[in-house]
Amino acid sequence: MREFFIPFRSRSEAIRFYEALLSYGTTCRIINTPASANVGCGLSVKLFARDMNVAKTVLMRGRYQSAVGIFYFSQNGTAIRV
Repeated sequence: MREFFIPFRSRSEAIRFYEALLSYGTTCRIINTPASANVGCGLSVKLFARDMNVAKTVLMRGRYQSAVGIFYFSQNGTAIRV
């Protein structure tokens, strides 16, 4: 199953987003932002593709201004923006 990650420019927003996803029962975790993404403060929230609709809804409702975008890992491990 494909995994996505959402990097943030603000560490506190990354944690707030993570906690919001948990409150919806989403399986997610906080990770260090991969260097190949070339963005963010160093924290990202990683989740499965099946939870992307919930994540997009939470992003829009929560007004997470420091969210950089949505990324996934290619087969060679490079981060690719969706």
